[in-house]
Amino acid sequence: MSWLTIAAGLLRDAMSAPSEPPAPVQDAPPPADISGVMGILNRHRYEIDKNFETVAQMLNAQNEQHRKAIQFQRRWNYGLTAALVIVAILAIASYWRS
Repeated sequence: MSWLTIAAGLLRDAMSAPSEPPAPVQDAPPPADISGVMGILNRHRYEIDKNFETVAQMLNAQNEQHRKAIQFQRRWNYGLTAALVIVAILAIASYWRS
């Protein structure tokens, strides 16, 4: 087992661990008045909005990583194509000289 595998495993475990403990679930009876219900709904909407923002940030970060990887791969492909053209020109030139 290499050091890189161990480091990747530790990094994966650290990233998958939740950073903050989950909030305890309250087992309270539903409120009888409308203001209590609206408070629960507003809190629920806030949590949903916060979760959507988190997911959007994660997707944007992932898209940025993919964009950089594609850009690197495109440069690599251009370099390989240029090298192949140069080798082909040299092969043709050496064939015609002999």
